[in-house]
Amino acid sequence: MRRKHTALAVATAFLLAIATHASQMAQSVVPDEWLPLPEGDITRIAFGSCAKHWQFQAVWDSVIEQRPDVFLFIGDAIYADTDGKTAWQVTEDSLRGDWNRLADKPEFQRARASFPFMATWDNHDYGSHAGGADFPLKEESQRVFLDFFGEAPGSSRRKQSGIYDAKIFGPEGRRVQIILLDTRYSRGPAIRDLRSSGEKEALGIVGNYLPNNDPNVTLLGSEQWNWLEKQLYKPAEIRLIASSTQIVPDEKGMDEWGNYPLERQRLFDLLEDAHASGVILLTGNVHFSEISRKDDFSYPLHDFTSSGMTHVNESYARKHNKTRVSGPYVGINTGLVEIDWETGASPLIHLKTIRLDGAIAFERKVPLSELQYPR
Repeated sequence: MRRKHTALAVATAFLLAIATHASQMAQSVVPDEWLPLPEGDITRIAFGSCAKHWQFQAVWDSVIEQRPDVFLFIGDAIYADTDGKTAWQVTEDSLRGDWNRLADKPEFQRARASFPFMATWDNHDYGSHAGGADFPLKEESQRVFLDFFGEAPGSSRRKQSGIYDAKIFGPEGRRVQIILLDTRYSRGPAIRDLRSSGEKEALGIVGNYLPNNDPNVTLLGSEQWNWLEKQLYKPAEIRLIASSTQIVPDEKGMDEWGNYPLERQRLFDLLEDAHASGVILLTGNVHFSEISRKDDFSYPLHDFTSSGMTHVNESYARKHNKTRVSGPYVGINTGLVEIDWETGASPLIHLKTIRLDGAIAFERKVPLSELQYPR
């Protein structure tokens, strides 16, 4: 009997020690507030999308190893409206609960304590698979989203229609502008593709949408378009424009800018009119990584896609993309934009897809001198 009591006491003490250590670890890695954005130069910008918040997210340790100056969450940071098999309607309380579930993950807490975040959303963290301007909880979702990411009470993001955001980092000569677009809050209706799966398969289409050519249908909304134009006229050497969905590729019929061809062309025209040099597009959503490039532009316009922080889809990656220049990589991944300001006559931008084990899946080097308008 005495031996049993002794063994029980040892086991109890061991479990108590583990619990105490876990509690101390949680307290040590969770800051009271989000880390502030850097004030000076930035050279390492990580980004990613599509993370099921109920799954273990080993990818965060890989991101921590990259030592980014900032991490951009560009869509589907949670899956609030589905478990991947069944969809449901969200409430403001359920949205808060799902964001809190992400906040409670130790691996996410380690990331939050390691680098600052900027964020925008896609459909699942917005709260509706096909959600757009008609989503009845869009105001509540905006409030919950901004609460989660620690947006100040008087912030302009709390007063505008949508969560778009921008910031310029670094001094003249090394300015990096980060622009986060909101492709949900003002999005007009998409057109469903009712063709059979066999017909779509023969055409290489994996999605469920057709292009909407109605000139009255918007993707960003007039308020955001006006804001974006002002941002693009601000001086910066490098501009990273983040969209939750792909912009350059438009063949798959997925949730992409190609479903709104007039809005897509409006974006390209705006970049041209503003002579916005140094632009690289950062996109997500498709559950694999690739780099696409638009060559019929004043300079090579790259669309760097990173998607699949907890899950990927091989069938999506197999579909043709005539604009692809790197990839695809089908594996858990995040993206890294690394800027070497000191190399040669022109800064060199490294676009890297980072695997779960921290290795580079593929890399593309882009001299900043190539991303300039002819003088």
